[in-house]
Amino acid sequence: AGLQVIFGEATATLDARGGSVELEATFKNPGPFSAALAAPILLTAGGDAYELQRGTELPEVPSAGTTEATLTFDVLGRTTVDDAVLRIGAPENHQALVPLRSGTVPLVTLEPVTAPATGSGVAGDVTVALHGAVLRWDLPDWNAELPLASEALTVTYDVTYTGTFAGGFPFTGANVALQLPDGTLVEPRRDGRSQSVEVVDPGATVLAATRFEIPAGTRGGFGLLINNDGVKATIAFTVDG
Repeated sequence: AGLQVIFGEATATLDARGGSVELEATFKNPGPFSAALAAPILLTAGGDAYELQRGTELPEVPSAGTTEATLTFDVLGRTTVDDAVLRIGAPENHQALVPLRSGTVPLVTLEPVTAPATGSGVAGDVTVALHGAVLRWDLPDWNAELPLASEALTVTYDVTYTGTFAGGFPFTGANVALQLPDGTLVEPRRDGRSQSVEVVDPGATVLAATRFEIPAGTRGGFGLLINNDGVKATIAFTVDG
């Protein structure tokens, strides 16, 4: 949900009736606004699942800040948690999976994946040059995880207007679309935050970005489609990983 969480040492205090597991955690917030992790956190072992100790409040992390916390789970009827896995996120959304011991389950970090998207295209009097693309499983500005069926691909690019109209060129979501590897076209995500809206002055260049919601697992050759009053250009790039 936009936060980075680093887990340190886990300490289990258990007997025949169970006990507790404490886990050191560091929360980092690279975003522009303060945020707290709202996603559920479970410790699972075998077929059992344990929530955070009652009354636990996850810290509010300031923008560009770091906050330390200890996560405590009450465990019942277990003498060991060697097979335990920390699950962060609702089951219907993408979950981070952190085994307490390596090899229990594959580590799932949900770290953003950067694609080296380059290239440019000209559509009439508009030129677009790619900077790159980032694949994510969350919406940091909404402090939320995406559903399992979808992922977020954000493309950043320069827009240059080579025309002469003094009022400039209004570049909006109507001027851009994403072509998936199978040829399907996807519009920018309609949430009021996923598309730069810019008026580009004659001879000027502005930095813009578009976030698309794509089917989970979609990889291969993509295209950023630019549409300038019916004059179109497609800029190809690849997303792996």
